[in-house]
Amino acid sequence: MRDDRDLLKRAQANAAGFGALFDAYYDRIYKYAYRRVGSRETAEDIAASVFEDALRGIKRLRWQDKPLVAWLYRIAARRVADHYRAARDHAPLDDALIARADDPHDRATRAEESRIVQRGLAKLAAPDREIIRLAYFDELRGEAIAAILNCSASNVYVRLHRALKKLERIVSDEIH
Repeated sequence: MRDDRDLLKRAQANAAGFGALFDAYYDRIYKYAYRRVGSRETAEDIAASVFEDALRGIKRLRWQDKPLVAWLYRIAARRVADHYRAARDHAPLDDALIARADDPHDRATRAEESRIVQRGLAKLAAPDREIIRLAYFDELRGEAIAAILNCSASNVYVRLHRALKKLERIVSDEIH
């Protein structure tokens, strides 16, 4: 957190400081957007708009003992929502895990598992789906998720546990 606080001060002070913020978090914001929109070009556009918004708002941002990336994720979530409001479409999940399998049988098995999980996630309520994506697809820690969702870290773990149990029941029903 100390590093984030220093990074915020530098980003508020000058362009080089904001460049350091950009360098530190661009890849994570791009990947977050990509996992939600499934298009490289759209994800790049969203990531760019996130940092444009961040540049406009950096001077007003006050340190609140929360990860700085959480602020960027909140902006990114709004930009992704804007994209879907405009397109009226649904975001596909990242199929990178499927592409990594070398064995055709493994690839087919992973593809089927991915489809089952995707269908299960689609059946979850949006808040449950989002907390699972933040924890497992974006690999964020509890305090960062808490800052994004505006709740306590302990609440994140309770909500994540409940969402995973719901997903487990849905997937289990589909398999059997």
